Amino acid sequence: MFCNLFVKFSCVLFVLLLAQDCHSLDKVEATGDGCNITDPLYNATFNFGALHTDLSHSVALGQGSSIEFNVCGGISKECNGTKGVAACVTTTSKDKDIVLGTGHTLKLTNGRFQFDFMGEKCTNDKNWTLSVILDCDYTSVKNPFSIVKTNDKCSYSVIYRTKLACGPSSFKSLDSCSVPLNNVQSVNLYQLANVNHVVDDRNGGTFLINICNPVHWDLDVMCPVGSGVCFINNTENDLTKKFRNLGTIEKPTVNKGEISIKMDSPETCPLDPKKKISSLITFRCDKSTKVDEVEFIGFHDCQYLFAWQTKTVCDNSEPCTAVDPKTGAKYDLRELSKKPYNVSHDNHTYTFGICSAPGHPCLESSGACEINPAETTALGLANDKILINETGSPYLKYENGGLCKENKQHSYTIIEFVCAEQGMETGPKIIENTGCRLIIQFVTQLVCSQTQISCQTNNGSYQHVINLTPLISFTENYVANVSSGVKDDNAKSKYFINVCRPLVPQYGLSCPGGSAICQATIENGKPESEKSLGYPDVSLTMVNTPLGSRAQLKYLRGSVCPADNATQLSSSIDFYCDPKVGRGNPVLKAIVHDCFYEFEWATNVICPIYNCEFSKKHCSIHNDETDKEFDLMDLVKSNSELTAIKFCELDKYQVEADYAQGSVKVFTMSKEKCGDMNIQLKLNCNGEERNFTTKNDEHCSLLVTYETPSICSMLGLQPPEKASPPPPSVTTPKSPEDGKDNKTDSGNSHDGDKKSGGGVSTVGAIFIVMAVFGAVGGIGFALKDPERRAKLFSLIRRKDTNVSYSRDFGDHYDI
Repeated sequence: MFCNLFVKFSCVLFVLLLAQDCHSLDKVEATGDGCNITDPLYNATFNFGALHTDLSHSVALGQGSSIEFNVCGGISKECNGTKGVAACVTTTSKDKDIVLGTGHTLKLTNGRFQFDFMGEKCTNDKNWTLSVILDCDYTSVKNPFSIVKTNDKCSYSVIYRTKLACGPSSFKSLDSCSVPLNNVQSVNLYQLANVNHVVDDRNGGTFLINICNPVHWDLDVMCPVGSGVCFINNTENDLTKKFRNLGTIEKPTVNKGEISIKMDSPETCPLDPKKKISSLITFRCDKSTKVDEVEFIGFHDCQYLFAWQTKTVCDNSEPCTAVDPKTGAKYDLRELSKKPYNVSHDNHTYTFGICSAPGHPCLESSGACEINPAETTALGLANDKILINETGSPYLKYENGGLCKENKQHSYTIIEFVCAEQGMETGPKIIENTGCRLIIQFVTQLVCSQTQISCQTNNGSYQHVINLTPLISFTENYVANVSSGVKDDNAKSKYFINVCRPLVPQYGLSCPGGSAICQATIENGKPESEKSLGYPDVSLTMVNTPLGSRAQLKYLRGSVCPADNATQLSSSIDFYCDPKVGRGNPVLKAIVHDCFYEFEWATNVICPIYNCEFSKKHCSIHNDETDKEFDLMDLVKSNSELTAIKFCELDKYQVEADYAQGSVKVFTMSKEKCGDMNIQLKLNCNGEERNFTTKNDEHCSLLVTYETPSICSMLGLQPPEKASPPPPSVTTPKSPEDGKDNKTDSGNSHDGDKKSGGGVSTVGAIFIVMAVFGAVGGIGFALKDPERRAKLFSLIRRKDTNVSYSRDFGDHYDI
């Protein structure tokens, strides 16, 4: 009001005195023109015209009904006899269609965009309405729509996930976000860029971090365009001051094997006006982490320091697997390696293996060979290294086969893997067999891109992210408990469940492939009459229930409902926080109209981080939510770095229980030669005792990590079982590089529990056996018999077969 008066009467003096107030902004609201809208905070333009479709967008409501809507234009079909409407509820029953809107209004409210539709009369004083809320999502999900329950029977609300809501039209992502991990493998960090990562500054503020893509816009999140590290002052009401760019997105780099990203801010450093503020994110390989986690280390020399714990930067190159460095798509072809394959063309017959030697009639080390009546020709040595060509397709290359008659060069084989589209015949086909080269195309479902739903959302605030990733199972399915109040005619039913992903293949469970919940009748201990209760097509969302706000997964398009042939079985799972139950287990609460199954799941995975108490007197920590305490005294005494800084006698401590990660973190500071040292003691719930210490004098930081079963109860968890030895990999000839150099450059890190180790060689094993024989007089017996003696010495003389293969990603096939 006052700003308008000053402008109107040109009260220059007062305008100058109150200029800052005149430009303050406590709320961002705007109404668009069609599908375009400009925000008043940065004067940035958003264009949603690409969301228009020639037909309509369809969102299933169940019981044969659906919402059909369009933006920037109408739907293609009539609704209740009206043409050109923008939104409609259609039904296959005798009920008439409902017009939800003949047009729409595009609105922006504090970072969130939505299309509002108003339709025909619902009651005497209300019209039918539809709100389509746009949510940032870079992934290509199968179904970008989800229904949000409302308490108003005349209103519908739909979440529409789209990358167009992530930022202004000038909003640019990086062209490439890949870095080499080693000589063979590259890592694509784009797979970490789908969401904003929330980091507490432990002083009332919040960092939002993203890489490859700028920080996404969302409700109450309106960071400066291009920000990779955005600081939000949670106590500031003026939106022009609330958001700060602490680093603009940049490409990752590798230095001495360590992947990091340095982002420069346009802001001047308050400690040194000659410098600009910057942020440094260092990526740490952590194969045990349950959720990718970014931690604030501290502020040192005008630079904000962060550590990102993730499996993504680990060397995960398993045999017969590969990751596309451009898209992050993962390929696992080990299933094809279990048998040899035969293929013929023009009176030529070939035998080959996938990541393995096919065996007879090929030579022992050959990956492929041509079979002739008179001879067998080797067409390349077997290996298990899946390569990626320039088009993103996976392939195998077997080199150093027999000499070609034409040019005396070594023959080779290339096996391309092609996605089995609908109607395609699966299996191998010869594409070329001229000269020294054999090219085979292998059509398989294993290389078809699998779009996965998002298993993450937020609870109405950017500060509380709900992430169900730790509940995704890759080894076995959950079996739901059944509430006593459920009237299920079949008392023998069991419900097998996975979270956000299809069921884990299980012997004897023949539910339709891709199902996320399966109902089965148990007869003689075996599941029978299996029915799908839905597929993981709809991403996680928040819903309001009489018991409060809950995270909900909906699985739709299941088997035909026995009670209504026009309806498909479907299900929902409502997740809610309970710190004491650990990961929890699903419970079937109700069956609605015999076709819709409602489950509940109490879990601490979605509980927010809790601030625990630190007792300086006893050097212990206490979690009120689980009523558990942990004594740190012996742990501190066992670590030389913690003892040297007198960890239990420092000034201030902050203790966080992170239920999703299964860890407790203690943060503090100490005056050291490098300055104010940022110290973190991290206690991870694990079945085995291990500890690691990393000190960085350049960044003035100390990280001590303890993995122990003793901390589990403080997080409401049962101690996990000790890790079993890894299963044997596919048997293939080893490459010359395998086992040559297993050294790791640990820098300034040391493992307080690390033990030297290594396998026993074949020769060593033989002599151990001979020693045992000798103890009982067996050596003489073994050597007296010629046949046993020959077998023994042939085993001692056996050597590994050398295999050479291409590691060049630059050429199409490196040929």
